[in-house]
This record gives sequence, C-alpha cells and structure tokens, in this order.
Amino acid sequence: MKIRQLTAQYMAELPIGCVLTEEQVERSLRDAARQYCGYADLKSGVDVDAAALVGANEQQDVDLNTSELSIIRPLWLLYLEKENSMALEASRTQGAELFGRSVAEVEMGIAEYLRTLPQLCFCEDWVTI
Repeated sequence: MKIRQLTAQYMAELPIGCVLTEEQVERSLRDAARQYCGYADLKSGVDVDAAALVGANEQQDVDLNTSELSIIRPLWLLYLEKENSMALEASRTQGAELFGRSVAEVEMGIAEYLRTLPQLCFCEDWVTI
C-alpha cells in the first residue's frame, strides 16, 4: 500500500481523542519508514532508501509491502501516540484533562522499539556450502 493510502485509511478510522492532522499522520509514517530504511531498503518495485522519503510528492509516495508494514506500523503508531500526547499535554493549560500515556512514557516505548528494530529488519539469504 502506498504511504498516502495508509494515511487516508488511518484518518478514516481515526481513534476517539486523536487530535492529529493528516499531515502529522503522514509525516509520522514517513519518519518511521525512514528509520526502517536505516537497516533495510524498501522493496517498492525497485529498492528505495531513506533519501526517497524526504518530500511528500508523488514520486516519494512509495509502496510498503505487508512484511515492511508489519515492522514499520508499530513505530508509526508510537510516533502518532507521541504527537497526540504532546498536543494533549499542551492543551492542559486551557483546562483539558490528559488521558492516555504521557510523552515521556511514549518516548520510552519508542526507544525500546528502536533498540529492537535492527534485529527485526535483518534478513539474509540462506547459503548452503
């Protein structure tokens, strides 16, 4: 699925209490995909590296296959949770009550996932001698 399709799908089923815009959702997905590209290339018809994910134009709307998305999606959701938590924590000055995890708690989850990401991305062909 293309990045824009995944963003549109997420926006269509937006969780209650989420205050993120479509641009924030897409940026978080691109950030997660770039992080993945630090350890493995995307197989979007041709190999794609992190440089292809810098902008948001049609050429940079790459396909993510199911196996790539299964690794990228948890990090993407953590990035979205962090963005949402930052917005909700900022709204406390206007009297809004915070719910869910705090930014610091989400950042710990992101750090833990980033520690395991190299292992998840590693893939090598079997060679028999």
